[in-house]
Amino acid sequence: KDYDQAGNYFQNYIDVVKDDKVRLNDAYLRLADSRFVMTKYWPAMDAYNKVIEFKSVDADYAAFQKGISYGFVAKNDRKIEDLSKFVSTYPKSQYRDDALFELANTYVAEKKDDLAIKTYDQLLNEFKNGSYSSKSILRQGLVYYNAQNDTQALVKFKKIAADYPKSPEAVE
Repeated sequence: KDYDQAGNYFQNYIDVVKDDKVRLNDAYLRLADSRFVMTKYWPAMDAYNKVIEFKSVDADYAAFQKGISYGFVAKNDRKIEDLSKFVSTYPKSQYRDDALFELANTYVAEKKDDLAIKTYDQLLNEFKNGSYSSKSILRQGLVYYNAQNDTQALVKFKKIAADYPKSPEAVE
C-alpha cells in the first residue's frame, strides 16, 4: 500500500518501455490509480488521459475516474462535461450508473436542479433496481423540498417508503 512509491515505479516503467502497448496501458492505469489514491489528482488525470488515448478495454474506467477527479480539484464544470461525455461515449459501461449518479449529484451542487432531476430519472429508468435507486429518489425528494415544492417532495419520499421500506433512505 505504498502508493507513492508504486506510482514512481510505474512511471519508471513507462519511461523505459515503449513497445508493449498492453503493459504500457496497464502501467498508465496503475500510475493513475496510485496518484488518485494519494490525492494527486492532476497527475492522475494526465495518466488517465493516456489510457483513454489508447482506447483500451479500461478506457471507460479511466474516463470515469478522470471525470470524478475534476470534482476533487473544484472543477465541477469540467466534471459535468467529462461525465456527460462519458455517458454518451460509453453506453454499455459497468460504470454508467456511477457516472449518472455522480453527474446528477454535481448538478445539485451547481444548483442545476432541472438537470439533476432529469439525470436521476435517467438513472432510475436505466437501472430500475440498481444500487442507486433509493438514493436517487431520496435526492430528488430533497431537491424538490429545498425548492419549496413540498407536493413533489412528498411524492418522492412516499415512493421510497413504499418501494424500499427497509432501506436507509426510507428510514431517513
